[in-house]
Amino acid sequence: MNRRPSRCARSASPSRETASIPAKRSGTAPRAVSVLALAAALAGCGASAPVNYYTLQGPSAPAAAAGGAPSAPYLVDVQPVNVSTQADQPQLMVRTGDGSLSALYSERWSSPLGDELRGALSDSLKRELGALDVQMVKPGPGAAVWRVQTDVQRFELVSGSMAQLDATWRVRPVNMKGAGLLCRSVVTETVTEAGVPALIAAQQRAVAGLATTMASAIRGQSPAGTASVQVLGCSALND
Repeated sequence: MNRRPSRCARSASPSRETASIPAKRSGTAPRAVSVLALAAALAGCGASAPVNYYTLQGPSAPAAAAGGAPSAPYLVDVQPVNVSTQADQPQLMVRTGDGSLSALYSERWSSPLGDELRGALSDSLKRELGALDVQMVKPGPGAAVWRVQTDVQRFELVSGSMAQLDATWRVRPVNMKGAGLLCRSVVTETVTEAGVPALIAAQQRAVAGLATTMASAIRGQSPAGTASVQVLGCSALND
């Protein structure tokens, strides 16, 4: 079976029309232009590297069993996440062992980083609490909702070492009695393998760990630290 040459191969080969035109003896400009055009075509064919896209959202939570399943005890309103300017880039920003920061232009987020974080927090809270996110499901009038606000001060991917998330977060009750809570948490997940996928998996675990701490506050429990989560302080929000 005959295969058509690639676009790059066709660009590199002269056409019949071009080959039939005799070269002019009076100068070398046409030949120079042709060589430059061929070099540019070959450079264009080999320069572009494939782009990989990543997400912070893990696999979807299992669907609830059909037939008489109780309604979700919690409704959450996960607000858009604020991210520091340094981290809020379409490409992955990875720190190396010497502290320098590198932009990996062929390794990108599948959506803006703030959207990735909001979606991952929402998914984790729904799993932790059996909750519904009112950004996806419209609640009835006067429904009791927990509003979740998150500001990310540091979002670190350290090559071959760790992923870290430093965030200030608030949970507030809406249409119900009770005080909200303002906390700061630092979540650190170690990386034992080289490569970008290991860093992404570690940051997914870090976001899930932050959501677990938020879920404890929504349940009325005191947010507690774990091996990977540091709770650096909380204060009540009475307004």
